[in-house]
Amino acid sequence: MKIIEESDQYYIFQWEYDNMPITFKRWKQTDIKEIRVNEYFAKANGYTSVKDMVNQTVGQAKMNELFGGVPDWIRASPNGDFTFVGVNRAMLN
Repeated sequence: MKIIEESDQYYIFQWEYDNMPITFKRWKQTDIKEIRVNEYFAKANGYTSVKDMVNQTVGQAKMNELFGGVPDWIRASPNGDFTFVGVNRAMLN
């Protein structure tokens, strides 16, 4: 494990999985854990790319509707379930 960023609110660190750096964020106050959504995360979960992962799960149209695109982070629950986290980027303008 390698810590790559730390603030008073969270740690961002990487673990190697099958020679791929998987990036995690751990929130200090709540112990919530998130994983960066990128090509390494998608491949570690059996997809060929982030696009493939999105298309085989909720679909790009739904991702655009909910978040304005693919969010940067996905929340991991203690039992191994994943939940995308983010705000529709269109609402921020």
